[in-house]
Amino acid sequence: MSNRKEILKLLAVNTVLWSVMALYSPFMGAFYTKQGISNTQIGMLSAIGPLAALFIQPFWGIMSDKIGKRRNVLIFIVFGSSLAILSYRIHSGFLYFLVCTVLLTSFSTAIIPLCDAIVTNLTRKNKVNFAFIRIGGTVGYAITVLIIGNLVKQDIKRIFLFGCAGFLLLIFFLLLLPNEQAVKKEKTKLPVKEKIFTNYQIRFVLLFAFLLQLGLTFCGTYYGVYVIKLGFSASILGVSSSISALSEIPILLLINKLIKRFGPVNILAFSVAMVALRLVFAASGLLPLMLMSQLLQSVTYMTCYYSCVMFISENVAEGKLSQGQSILAMVQTGLGSTLGSLLGGAMTEEFGIKHSFYVLAGAIAVISVMNFLLLRMDGKRRKVQEV
Repeated sequence: MSNRKEILKLLAVNTVLWSVMALYSPFMGAFYTKQGISNTQIGMLSAIGPLAALFIQPFWGIMSDKIGKRRNVLIFIVFGSSLAILSYRIHSGFLYFLVCTVLLTSFSTAIIPLCDAIVTNLTRKNKVNFAFIRIGGTVGYAITVLIIGNLVKQDIKRIFLFGCAGFLLLIFFLLLLPNEQAVKKEKTKLPVKEKIFTNYQIRFVLLFAFLLQLGLTFCGTYYGVYVIKLGFSASILGVSSSISALSEIPILLLINKLIKRFGPVNILAFSVAMVALRLVFAASGLLPLMLMSQLLQSVTYMTCYYSCVMFISENVAEGKLSQGQSILAMVQTGLGSTLGSLLGGAMTEEFGIKHSFYVLAGAIAVISVMNFLLLRMDGKRRKVQEV
């Protein structure tokens, strides 16, 4: 295959991947609210996915590296997701949704990290800028979520039919990619962090990623609930998510230059500050400021996502790429999202959604400053030891 054809295939896969996520994930909070689920229960349901990422995602990552055929493992996971998502249409109620969520997230939480492992590896081999490939996903997400927001105004349960169809479409595009054999080098039985990563800064990177995901999960989970409770329709969620996705494009066009100039860790530190500001804007209850909070997606989620994915792909031991991306997923989608969901549910019941946004923003800002100072101190200590 020519390099150009390979690039187009990678672009298509990433575009479809994020378009599929846009078919249902931005509307789950609104769906639960309309089904009469309480804030605490929504937090519990939202925490199932992160817990699945924490306990099940490592299994998929290890299997992918051990079997070597990453594409085949990913296709199996996507097919399982296409069947599991339909279960939401069969019945209703908190306990039933709990079972549905466990079933779906057992598969779906592995899709993005495994797909990232495949795509980043192929972009590196073909000497392609990953940011260019990721723009396809951003544009696909923005267009899809805007369309779906209008299509589900009358019946929000349609998101699950759309999700099933989207997963099946993703399988078709994944079949276009080469089923490359992963490098098998280490014989360790368990993914030990020190033997997976080659850069000591990983612990600071993962803590920044955790803090960002904590804030983003809370915002993602309760922004939709807040919008519905303020009296807006699902179409506003579609507009909000579209603005959020489109805001990522300028950052993707500049991200490589920014990383070269400031470094991924400094960019992550800045992103944490922006996520605190994003929470403050979302808390206002004023639609213009709430939409402004969605614009900050570019300097919160995207800067974090891209910096972490590229940092790990460049600082992971040979043959451990899937496990490296899976550890990132454990910290973000696992620990960060779990705490963001469960803590968010308890906070919103105790303080209300608005005040919970403010409290979490302050906590994230304080911890991130401490992490940044420790990073600088550790860096200076290592330089002294080297001398």
